[in-house]
Amino acid sequence: MTTLPWPPDWRRPPLGGWLGVVVFGAVAAFLVLAAAIAATGRQWVAVAVIGGVLLVLAPIAAASRPRRPAFATEVSLDLDGRRQTGVRFPVLPTSPLVSLALAVLGLAILGLGVAALVIAVADGDWSAVVGFVVLLLVGSVLALGGIVGLIASRRRLGLDLTPSHLVVGLGGDPVELTWEQVDRIGTTSIRYGFGLAPVQNWLTVVTREPVHVATGPPGRRAGSAGRRVGPSGRRAAALGRLTATAPANTAAAIPAQRLGADPVLVYHALRYYLEHADARPELGTGAALRRLAAGELVR
Repeated sequence: MTTLPWPPDWRRPPLGGWLGVVVFGAVAAFLVLAAAIAATGRQWVAVAVIGGVLLVLAPIAAASRPRRPAFATEVSLDLDGRRQTGVRFPVLPTSPLVSLALAVLGLAILGLGVAALVIAVADGDWSAVVGFVVLLLVGSVLALGGIVGLIASRRRLGLDLTPSHLVVGLGGDPVELTWEQVDRIGTTSIRYGFGLAPVQNWLTVVTREPVHVATGPPGRRAGSAGRRVGPSGRRAAALGRLTATAPANTAAAIPAQRLGADPVLVYHALRYYLEHADARPELGTGAALRRLAAGELVR
C-alpha cells in the first residue's frame, strides 16, 4: 500500500481489512464441528449441506481479504474525434469469486434436490417432493445469479485519465468530463447497516456547475447525438447509492472498494492532475506511470 496521506473523511477498515476473513474463519470452524457431530450420527444429508456451505464460504472469505492492488495501465480512447492515450485505473465488478460461490452453491442445492427426489421415489414417501421443488427453485436462482455475475465480471471497467479528459466507467455508460469541467475530487464515507463492511468510502467527481455529462460506449465520445445524464437511470449508474443525496453538480461517485488500484493512490492521482494542468500532458506518455509508481503526487 502507498504511504501517501490518508484521504479526509475516509474511515480505515477494521482489522486492516481482515475482519471478513476472521468472521468467516470462525463460522467455518463452527460448521466443521457441526459436520463432525452430524457424521457421528450418520446424518449424511446434513453433512452434505454443511459441506456445500463451506464451499461457498471459502471463496467469499478469499474475496473479502485485503487485495493486493493492481496498478495503472496505458489505455487508448477516442475522445472529441481523435485518438488519445491515457492512464487507466481498473474498476472491479462484483467479485468473480463470490459469483463462482453462488454458482457452486446453486448446483449443490440442485444436487440435493435430485437426491431428495431419488430418496422419495425409492421409499415411496412423496412428501419429500415438496422439498425437491423448493431445492430446485432455490438452486436454480442461485446458480443463475452466479453465472450472470461471472459473465458481468468479464466486462472491462475503469477510471481513465487523459491529457484532456477524465472518463469514469462503472458498468453503465461511461461519464466523460474535460478537466476544465471538474471542480474538485471529493471524499466521503457512508454507513450501511451492520454488515461486515458497514462503512463504505467513496470518491466523488464534482463539477464546477451542474452539467449535462456526455456519455457513450467505452472508447467513443457521444458527441452531439450522444445521450445525456439527467435525473435518470444513467445518473443512478454514475452515482450508485449516492444518487438520492448527491448534489446536482456531482457527476460520478466511485466506491473505493471497487478500485482495483490502491484507492489512496487513485485519490491523490486525481487531485494531482486536476490541480496541476501543466502535468496533464504526461498522461499521454509513460511519464505518468513512472510518477504513479514513485508516488510523486504531493507537492
